[in-house]
Amino acid sequence: MATEMANESLQPPPNLSDRVSRLEGAYPHLATKADLERLQSTLIKWIVGTGIALFAAMQFFDRLP
Repeated sequence: MATEMANESLQPPPNLSDRVSRLEGAYPHLATKADLERLQSTLIKWIVGTGIALFAAMQFFDRLP
């Protein structure tokens, strides 16, 4: 096992075209600006909705005898 790791570390680095092709292959998995904006608006809606629901629950339980 140690010799395999040593052999892997001695391998020459991949050429530039291999590196670029691996990076381009990862592009479809990255989030776009539109994805992040949609996520942000969804999170804001959830946070505001949860706050309103908690406030309403506090008002309801405060009025119980």
